[in-house]
Amino acid sequence: MNKETRLGEWYRTVLQGVHFYVDHKVNVGDNGLNGADVYKLRIPEKVNCQKSYVPENEFISVEEEPDSWTLQKGDVIVYGICELEIEKPADLKKQGISYCTVTSWSDNRFGGLPHWRVGGA
Repeated sequence: MNKETRLGEWYRTVLQGVHFYVDHKVNVGDNGLNGADVYKLRIPEKVNCQKSYVPENEFISVEEEPDSWTLQKGDVIVYGICELEIEKPADLKKQGISYCTVTSWSDNRFGGLPHWRVGGA
């Protein structure tokens, strides 16, 4: 959030080696078929990225483009590398770029396969 403009600002971080899965759900309702995509991502702990992960509470205090990344509900994740400068997720939709909004995530960096699990819609 920009304190002067009181608008959200978007910072791009490219994470390479992420497992990205889309489950195309369809339900039958009173008005016919209703569809929605459910996104499931797994980000390995040793993901290829020029920035390092920090917990959400440390990231919030950043006032300029950070040299770190974090996960938060409401974040926008784009499939592939997107060079588009956006002001809102609708900018991605207009360009036909596949994306999801983070609805849940968990830190699973313990055990034999350390990763972050991300759910989105």
